[in-house]
Amino acid sequence: GMAPMRSHIFELLEGRSSKRKISYWYGGRSRRELFYTEDFERLEHEHPGFSYHVALSNPLPEDAWDGPTGFIHQVLLDEYLASHPAPEDIEYYMCGPPLMIDAVRRMLDDLGVERESIFFDDFGG
Repeated sequence: GMAPMRSHIFELLEGRSSKRKISYWYGGRSRRELFYTEDFERLEHEHPGFSYHVALSNPLPEDAWDGPTGFIHQVLLDEYLASHPAPEDIEYYMCGPPLMIDAVRRMLDDLGVERESIFFDDFGG
């Protein structure tokens, strides 16, 4: 799910110089599934409206991970959406396996987000 989102984010921020607030949340099992970290950290530094968040669901001992753990949609809910004044006003773009997409769609539905604000690629599921 990272490559399509990376392309979309780069087009918005560097191609179109968008000033929109963009929060990118990525979940992987371990550090082995993290790619383009330097690119996203650079974007975060150069574009004040962009933030990059990572959670690992099953970090390996060698990961020495001290960041959030768990499935990314739960981390997103706990760390951002639960205290957001209007999660229904956000546009959501997702890429991932069908089970993840379904879990996120249920969570967003529970938050009152309309289907028209949810865009996704479920890898052909």
